[in-house]
Amino acid sequence: MSKTYLIRTLTPLHVGTGTGLGYVDLPIYREAHTDFPSIPASAIKGVLRTYEIRKLARDLKLPAKDVEKRVETCEEKERDESVLRLAKLFGNQNWEGSLVIRDARILFFPVKSLKGVFALITCPYVIKRFKEDTGKELFQGSLEISNAEECTVVKNSRAVMEDKEEKLVVLEEFTLRVIREVGLEVPKLDEERKRRIVLVSDELFTHMVKTYTEIQTHIKVSVETGTVERGALWTEEYVPSEAVFYFMIDGDYTIPEKTLQIGGNTTSGKGIVEVVEL
Repeated sequence: MSKTYLIRTLTPLHVGTGTGLGYVDLPIYREAHTDFPSIPASAIKGVLRTYEIRKLARDLKLPAKDVEKRVETCEEKERDESVLRLAKLFGNQNWEGSLVIRDARILFFPVKSLKGVFALITCPYVIKRFKEDTGKELFQGSLEISNAEECTVVKNSRAVMEDKEEKLVVLEEFTLRVIREVGLEVPKLDEERKRRIVLVSDELFTHMVKTYTEIQTHIKVSVETGTVERGALWTEEYVPSEAVFYFMIDGDYTIPEKTLQIGGNTTSGKGIVEVVEL
């Protein structure tokens, strides 16, 4: 049975692909065919496996390392059912796991808004793909946007500005004309965030998710001199806070609705996400 989950980034998220070829030294993971930010299934599965092993280690009052070794090497004759369950679920050296996790795909992406501080943008392609993947309908109305200077907003939107007889939305340096207001159905998204959602054209969405990620510059300071070490300067790309992804799980497993940490730099507070079942 498939379950659909939403991931909302609470702090900037970096799931990388190694060294980049562009101006960013450590870029984020993106879909090859769309260039949209994504979270690979392997990263999600690894976090869930670690969470379950640590939880089991606390229950058994054993070091997590010992529990992990038992899960990795256990066979059918394993006496502890909880150890055998994790091995069957996530797989080990003796058999393939039964749990199937799909890559997390972007649903809403945060950008600066002249009104309401920030907006959560999406586009017709993303909404149609979400429906194909999950069978769930989000927008109650037409998704058609004929050009990059138009947008659709939800009713009582926080991003809309009144200008004479027109309604406008200003996102970053782009001024968009509101062509319609629609209803929205996202059960696990609070009302405040629903009012920030703006549907833009596929072309503008693609531009924004490629351009308005967070780029952080890092240095390494010498412990001897207290100055920056020569050549120790690099840039790292992050998905900004408030982004919303969705992913699906096939298998007999339910993720606890809680916060997790995904990706790199977890010791500096990066990659904290909220996971809820849709």
